[in-house]
Amino acid sequence: MSERARRIFYLIVLPLGHASVDMPGGALWLIAPAVGLAWGLSPAEVGLLITAHNVGAGLGYLPSGILADRFSRRGLMLTATIWWVVIGYAAASFAPGYWTFALLLAFAAVGDAAWHPMATGAMVQHMPRRRALALGVHLSGGMLAEVLGPLVVGFLLGYLDWRVVFRLAIIPAALMGLAMLYLHRYVEPSRDPALTRSDLRDIFSVWRTPAGAIMFGLGVSYSMSFVALLAMSPLFFQTYHGYSSAWAGVAFAVMLLGGAISAPVMGQVSDRWGRKRIVVLSAIAASGGILLAAFSSSPFLLLPGVIIGGTALSGMRPVYLAAAVEMVGKRESTSLGLVYAVMDGLGALGGLLAGLAGTNDLRFALVFAAGAALLSGAFAVVHPFEVRDVGSSRPIAMHDPR
Repeated sequence: MSERARRIFYLIVLPLGHASVDMPGGALWLIAPAVGLAWGLSPAEVGLLITAHNVGAGLGYLPSGILADRFSRRGLMLTATIWWVVIGYAAASFAPGYWTFALLLAFAAVGDAAWHPMATGAMVQHMPRRRALALGVHLSGGMLAEVLGPLVVGFLLGYLDWRVVFRLAIIPAALMGLAMLYLHRYVEPSRDPALTRSDLRDIFSVWRTPAGAIMFGLGVSYSMSFVALLAMSPLFFQTYHGYSSAWAGVAFAVMLLGGAISAPVMGQVSDRWGRKRIVVLSAIAASGGILLAAFSSSPFLLLPGVIIGGTALSGMRPVYLAAAVEMVGKRESTSLGLVYAVMDGLGALGGLLAGLAGTNDLRFALVFAAGAALLSGAFAVVHPFEVRDVGSSRPIAMHDPR
């Protein structure tokens, strides 16, 4: 395969794979409220479903990253993660009760999560000078799923049982799984030697520093804000404002469409202008938009508020991930696996905590999301955002082109 063809493969096929594995999870944002209405669940119980799903994802990230740096056949491993997703979510759609459903969601999310550090690690290794752009393009695939999933699901739930709708959302992953049986050969093996215990110690030593702790705090608070917004906004639309599931699906899709567009743009801008200012401005914009939505009585203010919040938080993700990888300076898949595990594993609590905050008034669920976004901005203000030179412990400036 020529270099140009391989670049196209990385920028199109892998983001589409991301979209396919995330499609059932994207559908879950509307499926969970539908399950809540069908089973008579409280907002906290609905939020716990989202939390269980994200906790399962947190368990899958780090082992996946280590495997991607330990073994060379990443294409086959990516194919295996897709089929894990298909089997796991299909089993969840047959769950007889609440706790079985929650556990199967967590199981399926392990496979979903395993895709991310393998795919993003391969992409940033292939584009070492444009890391945030590569991560932003990959994220756009996930945002495509987050947009189309709720949009389609919102309309289908008006005609079909939630179980049937959930199974339909699994079809793209099954199709991509079939395609990857052939396409896996085009995923380049890792260029680094097999991961050793010494490498792991070096990676963890970076995260044990004050800068590492602040970076983790930034990622967790960011993730809590985003999970809280995504988990509670469909419920907020339907139960607080009384809109239909179709309206909620459209609003949710429009909210994330801006994120799908902004992620590669903000990533590319941060590659040139630096990470810190983009993260801080995104956190402030997200908090303001979410608060506008929380206390708006008109859809003409509610919708712009969630669009601002969702767009800012979506665009902030690849910038944060690029900064986290640059802080370590090597072993991209393992570093990303660790970051994803902590960020999304602990960030999963955002769904539960927002549900508890909104038990008596769902507006306070969004207030929680806005506060978590502001906290992430505060962490960004005090973090140095240094880039670590590969093979040494020497930090280099963010604008250094190496």
